[in-house]
Amino acid sequence: MDIIRHNPGKILSSAVEYGNLVFVSGTVPDNPDANMQEQTANILSKIDGLLAAAGTNKSKVLSANIWVTDIRNRDPMNES
Repeated sequence: MDIIRHNPGKILSSAVEYGNLVFVSGTVPDNPDANMQEQTANILSKIDGLLAAAGTNKSKVLSANIWVTDIRNRDPMNES
């Protein structure tokens, strides 16, 4: 099986395909000064694009880890 790297950088790739698996990591907002809803929408859009490039979508996600800088940002994040 081949490894396919999407948007490879010096340290990591935005997404990596191996077999029937796609790993997405390091997705951050384009504008960190935007409010939480805008940041979340931006990140989800970027993830949609990465998954589409790999021929899949969020309906196939097995697991996701989300970090917020402050737990008080959780509710605004979930509004997106």
